[in-house]
Amino acid sequence: MLLLMQFLSLIRDITLETQSNEPKCLAYCWTTPVDEDPSPDCPALLQGLEVYATEDALTITHRSGTAYKHMREVVAATSLLPYPKGGVPTYVPAGSGFLGKARGKPEVPETVSAEDYFVVAQYTTPAGDTVARGTLLNEEQLLAREMEAVEDVLAAWCFVPGSLEDDEVPITIFIRLAGRYSFRGVGERMRKFEADVLKLGVRQTRFWEGQGFGFFRQVN
Repeated sequence: MLLLMQFLSLIRDITLETQSNEPKCLAYCWTTPVDEDPSPDCPALLQGLEVYATEDALTITHRSGTAYKHMREVVAATSLLPYPKGGVPTYVPAGSGFLGKARGKPEVPETVSAEDYFVVAQYTTPAGDTVARGTLLNEEQLLAREMEAVEDVLAAWCFVPGSLEDDEVPITIFIRLAGRYSFRGVGERMRKFEADVLKLGVRQTRFWEGQGFGFFRQVN
């Protein structure tokens, strides 16, 4: 837990610097689970989402930041956490999600509240089944449009791996809610969504509920 708190402290510094200096970073959010699982089989203690308008905004601008480079130095010197095998995975948006709603000035980033509640659900399509993949994405677009009309849903973003060469393709949905109480109605709609896509042989391979910190920008 001490290592987690140390890493979160470094990430908070990066968040503040990124929010102030990187207008092409559209979302930067890190969450910890609301119900901690102490078992050794718990897959992770953190779930992050970073969205950039361009690849250069990530690889050049963000990774040149003072706080980011300090984090990398600390990690390298202390083995605070292992570097992902094959590098940090990147994804591309899919579907018709939204990162914010038109409230105030869209260019001003909206800071995540301590009450905000995040849900991450990942679904994996059968190997080589392009029909199931296409249907899943179509259903996700319908879900996102419905979510945008719900006041307490502040963001809904769907993404897939940057390369679709793998036989099985994970499709991830990231939802930001105004509070934990908001998940009751949204959860009912998501269960209907899941019931429809699971009939296609799609598997739910990850589900996460958390709270954290960060910011989101309105995407026009």
